[in-house]
Amino acid sequence: MTPEQRAALEEERDHLLGSLEDLESEFLAGDMDEQDYQTLKEEYTLRAAQVLRKLDPSSTKVKAVQIAQPDRSGGPRWRTAAVVLGVLAFAALAGVLVARGSGQRGDNAITGDTGSLRQQLATCQTTSFQKPADGIECYDEILAQAPENLEALTYQGWAYVRSDQPAKGQANFDKVVALDPSYPDVRVFRASVAASAQDYETAAQELETFYASSPPAAAVQVLQSQGLERKIFFGLLDSGTRDCWQQAAQTQQQGEQFNQQVLDTLGTCLQAELVTNPQNVDALVSLALSKVGPEVADLPAANALLQTALQIAPDFGDALLLRASLAAADSRFTDAQTDLAGLQGLPRPKISFLIGGPETLSESIAAATRAATTTTNPNPSSSTTTTSPRTSDSRIPNPNGG
Repeated sequence: MTPEQRAALEEERDHLLGSLEDLESEFLAGDMDEQDYQTLKEEYTLRAAQVLRKLDPSSTKVKAVQIAQPDRSGGPRWRTAAVVLGVLAFAALAGVLVARGSGQRGDNAITGDTGSLRQQLATCQTTSFQKPADGIECYDEILAQAPENLEALTYQGWAYVRSDQPAKGQANFDKVVALDPSYPDVRVFRASVAASAQDYETAAQELETFYASSPPAAAVQVLQSQGLERKIFFGLLDSGTRDCWQQAAQTQQQGEQFNQQVLDTLGTCLQAELVTNPQNVDALVSLALSKVGPEVADLPAANALLQTALQIAPDFGDALLLRASLAAADSRFTDAQTDLAGLQGLPRPKISFLIGGPETLSESIAAATRAATTTTNPNPSSSTTTTSPRTSDSRIPNPNGG
């Protein structure tokens, strides 16, 4: 790449990131409806992701880019725990998934030449990013010779959706599921379509299947970055609890992390909600979360609220997962593992996007147990082990939040 080409790409990158920032501001100010916002955000995101990959072609990972956003007062804001605007929006997932290797499952490879197939898929992906209609035709050429290629079917389906042909896109997705129900990529696209239609229950089920398919870490990282889980979380909350979250979000500065003021505002609103509806388990769990802040933490109060929620709804996954997180933060690993075991067979907790999913917490507990219970004597001739003192930390293990 020549210096002139790099300079042009850097200029385009800065323009696109600035456009994303302006787009976010317009949406948060209420000057744009959600459908237009999502469409434009996707287009800008795709183009930004392409430019970033061109600037760093040797990288095997797509990196999140945080956009510094100025503080703007006034207008509605929908800012939640540690969620920042970045270029890893949902549409960019395609690049990450393809980067991990095309044609690995359901190859149906063209003339047995997997290398050629990868090249063709990559070409169609780039074309589809820029012009979905042209991408559809590009994938048609692959599917004419490999009609059961999962990747071509899936990403052509997404191109159909982006071209305002959702029925054809859904037909592709359904065919992929019939061929291989465990193929993870298609589940995210189906979840996005369902969420856009405000069918949040179906969207949540699709993501549950996605996580159950042991998806690659890169796909999970991008999914968590682009906001689909957040949208489903708030879509599934009861209206009273959702309103409290929105009220709390209005106290948060643009680009700011989850802070004590947000939690205090959330808690005050939820307490009033529970006076009116004391059986509201969503409100009880969110209130419990508000009790564990960066400045003020009250684990007994949080656990009492979760106990109340579980008395009302014993199989409420959000309450079990948050209680397990609190137990782990307090080094009560056996209690945490008991609650995690209680999640077996239940739907994936929707609060996972805020505090980390059950699988993440299980890994954290395993690592913390090894570190907290046994340290090996540095003298190789001795097998003596010592138990580390138990420590308490009120912070929730939270890989996705603050």
